Amino acid sequence: MLRKLSLASVAAMSLTTIAPAETPEGAVESLEAFLAEFPDLGPGYAVVVVTADEVLMRHVQGERRASSGAPMTTDTPIYIASQTKAYMGLLAARLDAEGILPLDSTIADYWPDLELPGELSASDWTLRDLITHQVPIDNSVIPTVEAYAARIDPADYPRMIEAHSQVREPGFDYSNLGFNIYGAILETATGRSWQDWLDQSIIDPLDMTHTSARTSDFSLDDLSWSHFWMGEQEGWYEIRPKTDPMMQSAGGLVTSADDMALWLQLQLRGEGPDGSGITADMVREAQTGYVETHQQDRRNAAELPCSHYALGWNICDFEGHDFYVHGGGYTGMRTQMAFSPDLGVGVAAFSNSDNMTGWLTSRTINMYFQFLTEHETAARMRQIRVEQYPQRVGRYLGYRQEQQAEMRADESWGGWTWAPDAEELTAYAGTWSTGEPYLDVDIRVEGAGLVVQWGDRQYGLTPARPDLFAGQADPYDELQAFSFERDDAGELVRVSWGEDVYTRQ
Repeated sequence: MLRKLSLASVAAMSLTTIAPAETPEGAVESLEAFLAEFPDLGPGYAVVVVTADEVLMRHVQGERRASSGAPMTTDTPIYIASQTKAYMGLLAARLDAEGILPLDSTIADYWPDLELPGELSASDWTLRDLITHQVPIDNSVIPTVEAYAARIDPADYPRMIEAHSQVREPGFDYSNLGFNIYGAILETATGRSWQDWLDQSIIDPLDMTHTSARTSDFSLDDLSWSHFWMGEQEGWYEIRPKTDPMMQSAGGLVTSADDMALWLQLQLRGEGPDGSGITADMVREAQTGYVETHQQDRRNAAELPCSHYALGWNICDFEGHDFYVHGGGYTGMRTQMAFSPDLGVGVAAFSNSDNMTGWLTSRTINMYFQFLTEHETAARMRQIRVEQYPQRVGRYLGYRQEQQAEMRADESWGGWTWAPDAEELTAYAGTWSTGEPYLDVDIRVEGAGLVVQWGDRQYGLTPARPDLFAGQADPYDELQAFSFERDDAGELVRVSWGEDVYTRQ
């Protein structure tokens, strides 16, 4: 079940180590020149490069919110999504070392009555297994609710695990679920939330003043908003920052370029600053690989051969060098961070749009390491990436527009000829439930249309044909069918959304 891999073992598995041929400072100059060749990385883009003791690059450009024109700065809090897992991994290592929440304790130690699906037993799976993606269950409800709609009370986790889980194939399978369950167990065991523990044990000791698991710690004007590109006529579509209930333990942090520099320097030094309480043993524990990922084929976000997963880090190989990396993606934003212990540098890239910048953030990081090692393909890859980016942006916009047109052309929508008036729409308003409280939705009339409120998430409903609406959270969202049913008296009694059937409350 558990395979522990030391840093020395990782190095032994790597190819012959290649010494860097360029200085870290020289590679920064090359990276700055590379970024200058992109005419538009908007709305905002940030890159930071560090050694253990110096910040070599703080590159910020553009705007944190397109409509306001407010500039992106090195202090701007930017949502980093799944990179949260690495911070939670170090927290888990610290709580383990301090005897507060042992990583080798089992799920059953905290929820003794929990029944996992199939023949699985909660007593066979540890907290370490949870945060290294090894517990072989699938559960789409918990991660979806936590990421998009609402905070789930930890007391409800056992019930929701039992009600909505299925057995999956054993082995590593990356998802948010294990970190979500770990966060719930942490609060169950200690009476304090993962956010509070992260503040006390990681964020405050590192003096990361623009990092938080709560967006409410900052004003909406100071936060970076997310965006996607609608084309020259419509410009940037803005996506409001997540609310606190949508900030969850597998993807619930905002941080700044300056604070990311402190985080990467911690990884390179291998211990926290004096007085932080973050010891070398804790960092070593968090950076140790525990499960094989079988991604040597480069089919991953880093596009590198990756062998193992640590506590929130993918352990990969960059031309013979140990390379730790984790990305983050959500609607309208893309980020990635990486460090190499033997090369002695860390790099992170942030974009507040998903306009192919997920492709570019990873290439920004890889380009730095190619410049640093004077890789034989560096010049060619630099040219290819500069040339390909605008083409990819255009293709991606075209793909999104074509996808929307194809969905709207589907005959199931009945030609979009139905145009109910405000009085007709009021019949659909009310609270609708599947029996699972965290899936309950409220439908209300807003302006000339209907809005579905699911926790903190909203969907606008567009009439298609009688009793059928198309729901979207944003203009490029998949069209989701909300199909209503009536009883023999003609009263609305049910609505189907995806695989769920709701009844009026």
